[in-house]
Amino acid sequence: MDNYDPLERPFEERISTLFYGQQMSLVIVDDDPTGTQTAHDVPVLGDWSADAFIHEFNLKTPLFFVLANTRSLPKEEATSRATEIGRNLLNASLKTGRKFMIVSRSDSTLRGYFPTEVTALSQSAAMANLPVLLTPAFFEGGRITENNVHYILEGEKKIPVSETVFAQDKSFGYINSDLTKWIEEKSEGKIKQEDVKSLSIEDIHAGIEVISERLNALQPNDIMVINSKTYRDLEMTCLVIHQLIKAGKGFNFRTAASFVSAFAGIAAKPWKPNNVSGASKGGLTIVGSYVKKSTSQLEFLLEKEGISPFPISVDTIVYDSSATKTYMNVLVDNIENELQKGIDVVVYTSRELISGASAEESLAIGEKVTSFLVQLVANINFQPAFIIAKGGITSNDIAVKGLGMKRAIVLGQVIPGVPVWQLGEETRFPETPYVVFPGNVGDEKSLARVYDLFTENKTGA
Repeated sequence: MDNYDPLERPFEERISTLFYGQQMSLVIVDDDPTGTQTAHDVPVLGDWSADAFIHEFNLKTPLFFVLANTRSLPKEEATSRATEIGRNLLNASLKTGRKFMIVSRSDSTLRGYFPTEVTALSQSAAMANLPVLLTPAFFEGGRITENNVHYILEGEKKIPVSETVFAQDKSFGYINSDLTKWIEEKSEGKIKQEDVKSLSIEDIHAGIEVISERLNALQPNDIMVINSKTYRDLEMTCLVIHQLIKAGKGFNFRTAASFVSAFAGIAAKPWKPNNVSGASKGGLTIVGSYVKKSTSQLEFLLEKEGISPFPISVDTIVYDSSATKTYMNVLVDNIENELQKGIDVVVYTSRELISGASAEESLAIGEKVTSFLVQLVANINFQPAFIIAKGGITSNDIAVKGLGMKRAIVLGQVIPGVPVWQLGEETRFPETPYVVFPGNVGDEKSLARVYDLFTENKTGA
């Protein structure tokens, strides 16, 4: 059983039939925009108003993403936003008669607000007290859950996630890799480890009847850890979830990106640029993510010839507000000049992480830096050939706040785990390919590989 290809999708077509037969909309409320890592040809909304949801429900859109970006907010604001989104979904459903389900999609390395975000969404959407299925596996990124322990795969090594840099996150750090203990930790002891349920890989391999028995036994407000090492494991579980939903049982979900793909019967779709750069204008890459992987990817990219680098001083942004406006204007002028000459630009924040004394202060500093990047993009008036945004919060805010995105379409994945959107007509740069490059995806060469795909035909254009 353990020799299966983790990305093999044996039940994809069968699940797709079940999913589309449900006649309801699956709404993925994304705490940053990287949940589109495994989907294609579906909308992603930068607007969570009731009107935006009414539009999708009237279209009978089977699946769409909502960019809540709650991971960038303090806990109270994140909870308030989740409540607003749930309420607007419920109102839109009542007005259109369209049924819906919610997936709270978060980080596969366990950073984010749990269980508060799921509770806020479900209560405001009239889905309170349903059992919660916790499924953080993200196979494309080497994240699996086995014996309730969440691991990151690096080559042949299984590293408990609490032993990685992600567990030291200044805002969302944790000490437990065992998800039953992690839930107790994150709930501040309100949910005890011994009360957390578990669907083991052995249960899944025992077959449909055992999975059904375990899921059907869940009581209101139970939380169950869903173990899985492969898409086969996850699809077996999703087959049963669909059967139980059809029979009237409800669930709430906290998941990473692989669950969305497995539950909807959607496979990743490779997408390749069609010589979008040409010789006449440059592309724009923006790196805001500070994780170690992003820094090594940035260093590798900057070794390439012909790139014009623009380092951004975080010290200036955070500590010298009087100089910020002049600093911004000079950067914008220089970047536009390079883009117009057909030179590709890489904008990146200085790599030394500045943290606050508390999680809230660290978030506020991050918001200040991201806001500067957003304003930078908002002030650029020359349309780049392409935009690559590195980092979840960075890519969300640049799209929504910097470019005015309200609705984009996920085209597919330029490399595994890295989605590309087509920006809508309402944006400042319509139809520009927009790459959402998560901070923690790929190896050190991955960012350069994506850049190469956009520029490989440039000299011959």
